[in-house]
Amino acid sequence: MVTIDASVLVAAAAPDDPARAESMAFLAAVLGGGHPIHQPTLTLVEVAAAVGRRTQDVDLAREAGLRLLEMPGLVLDALDLDAAADAALLASAARLRGADAIYAATARRQGSTLVTLDAELLDRTQEFVSTMTPSAWLRRHDPQGAFPNRDS
Repeated sequence: MVTIDASVLVAAAAPDDPARAESMAFLAAVLGGGHPIHQPTLTLVEVAAAVGRRTQDVDLAREAGLRLLEMPGLVLDALDLDAAADAALLASAARLRGADAIYAATARRQGSTLVTLDAELLDRTQEFVSTMTPSAWLRRHDPQGAFPNRDS
């Protein structure tokens, strides 16, 4: 079970992103392996906004949001009062930005692994939730097909 930080989803959608190949390989493995994907509803907004701002392409931003909704195994977790309270506690304990805390809290509440390209999120959440890069996840779940270019 995984929770995928927007950094990975945006990298996969942005043709010029240096982490695109790593992110695409990870997403292919997750989707091909039928792994459950628990995402905060915030993901829809973050992905569409980031892709739109980065590429200036409204159609690509909309397509990125629609593709997210079509992911097999996707479960969207609402940011209700309990989830927000958990995210707020995690934000203060781990010194996280608001959106990062929502992803980390979703992963912790669901018992999933948080997969991210964000070095700060990787570093600050280790004691609270299982967190790793896409390539580390690939090495753990598909050692023969792992994408070797990144550490942890």
